[in-house]
Amino acid sequence: MYSVSDDMKAIAGGLYEPEKKKKSAELIDSLKKTCKAADAPTGTQNGPEFLAFARKLTGIVDEFLDLLQDVPDEL
Repeated sequence: MYSVSDDMKAIAGGLYEPEKKKKSAELIDSLKKTCKAADAPTGTQNGPEFLAFARKLTGIVDEFLDLLQDVPDEL
């Protein structure tokens, strides 16, 4: 999952709005930190703690994908 951050960086390079670029950089950093933190429960086989990290990672990726949406909701 950590390597996904490289793909996110490449995709974020195409964003034109400064707010979206800034938010994408924050999300990428958050993804990296969360991935590193998720290593501990993985090593100790702590399933519930790992699932909490997995949910957080899913939320980060979802939020990043939302930044890529440029079609108005009215359509």
